[in-house]
Amino acid sequence: MTITPSVRHAYTTGASENRLHCIDFGGTGRPLIALHGVTGNAWNWYKVAEGLADRRHVYALDFRGYGESQWSSEGAYTTTDHVADLGAFIDSLEEQNVDLIGSSWGALVAIQYAAENPDRVGQLVVVDVEASFATGETDLFPRPMNYLGIDEIVAEEAKRNPHATPEMIAMMAATCYTGGPEGTLVPKHDPYFFGRWPFRSDDHWERLEAVAARTLLLHAADSFVNGAVMEKMANRIPDAHLIEISDSGHAVPLENPTQLVAATTSFLE
Repeated sequence: MTITPSVRHAYTTGASENRLHCIDFGGTGRPLIALHGVTGNAWNWYKVAEGLADRRHVYALDFRGYGESQWSSEGAYTTTDHVADLGAFIDSLEEQNVDLIGSSWGALVAIQYAAENPDRVGQLVVVDVEASFATGETDLFPRPMNYLGIDEIVAEEAKRNPHATPEMIAMMAATCYTGGPEGTLVPKHDPYFFGRWPFRSDDHWERLEAVAARTLLLHAADSFVNGAVMEKMANRIPDAHLIEISDSGHAVPLENPTQLVAATTSFLE
């Protein structure tokens, strides 16, 4: 798959002097910073950014340990660590006010940043996540650590994201994997995330009440995320409402970017 050449890649320094990478997708208007989930990276927002380019200047951040950002030698991968990096990135833009959109773990990072920095976030889009978890950090579903070739990756991503178009599956295969040992391909993130997802220990319920930004919550109809829980989250945030996205599993930016763009476009002022 050929990725559009119009994007720009930028690097800045995170909260721990770590290298952070972002994709500047361009566009017009106020900055909108897109934050990915635990098995993705900045490229997950490719089609969403394309659809919002006439309304916002879209940046997508690679969290530390993902994509082209630096890995943490200490395993410093809590949500709070990512929030600190997000703050450093926003400061590097020299913008007083931004909008945030986050999917899964990225949504938790966006919620925490918005709650702790109410004067810096104008509007917030929370995509398919619950504010706390019953499962533990190490209770993970099995994922292959390496693949023999691109065809194996395409088959695995198609199974994992059944509503995604062949174009989006090809994009994932092209951008979320890299060369591994003995000619294999491996996910483009720190192997740490095969054994632990730190956000599983998070509890953001009290933070929701501190979110001052106008907020849109989006629940995927075919996701394991509980829609009733997201409705309770919307009720906790002072200015929020919930919309359901049909024909999508948990990874909404990949499985139904069209509906995600439509809902976000209607919401953004």
